[in-house]
Amino acid sequence: MASSTLGATGRPASGRAQTWQRAALAVGLAIVVAGCSAATPTATQTVAAATATPTPTPTAMPTPTPTPTPTPTPTPSPTATPKPTAKPTPKPTPLPPLAIGLCTGAQLKLTLDYWIGSSGNPSYAHVYATNVSSASCNMRGTPRTQILDGNGKVIVDSGNGGSEISTGDPVYTVNPSGVVYDIIEWDNWCKSNPKQNVSVDVVQPFGLGTNKAKANGSAPIPYCYSSGSSSTVKADPWSP
Repeated sequence: MASSTLGATGRPASGRAQTWQRAALAVGLAIVVAGCSAATPTATQTVAAATATPTPTPTAMPTPTPTPTPTPTPTPSPTATPKPTAKPTPKPTPLPPLAIGLCTGAQLKLTLDYWIGSSGNPSYAHVYATNVSSASCNMRGTPRTQILDGNGKVIVDSGNGGSEISTGDPVYTVNPSGVVYDIIEWDNWCKSNPKQNVSVDVVQPFGLGTNKAKANGSAPIPYCYSSGSSSTVKADPWSP
């Protein structure tokens, strides 16, 4: 026998009332189920929560240590080279009156003629002075004369430097290519024979220069007549 639903009065409910009762019951059950569903997480949610990867805590980056900037080595300033002190130019010493117009060493060329000599006598030679400049000049007095051995060492000196000229000496003008000469005499050689070939130097007065007459063959060695005396060389005055 089919059961019937009682109403509020204890009487069987009508069909419509039963329908509403059933609907209300369904709604209530739905609400209860929904509440349970909201309160209890689903299995999928539980697994997702369990397998979720935790967010890693960021690792603090080390603060870079600044590289110290090297201190530049100071470049030393160049020391200025002191300028050399200019030496004062010496003023030329004025020539004495007797030296004015005389030939200088630069204007002359000397030539030595053949030596002449024999045993027991002095040795002789002619010395020629040629004006090789383009200007005329004067020659006067007796020249200072030196004998040099084959090594160029002075072995005899007339020793009258600075006093070769006097006011009474004649003056000879020597034009370009002109020639004057003198005769020299070498005497009393008491040492061992000097190295040949000997030559002759003529020293111009007043510091005007020195001229050399190259050797012209071997010179005869003068005779030694006084071992206690020095060897000597003498010259005649210049002559045209």
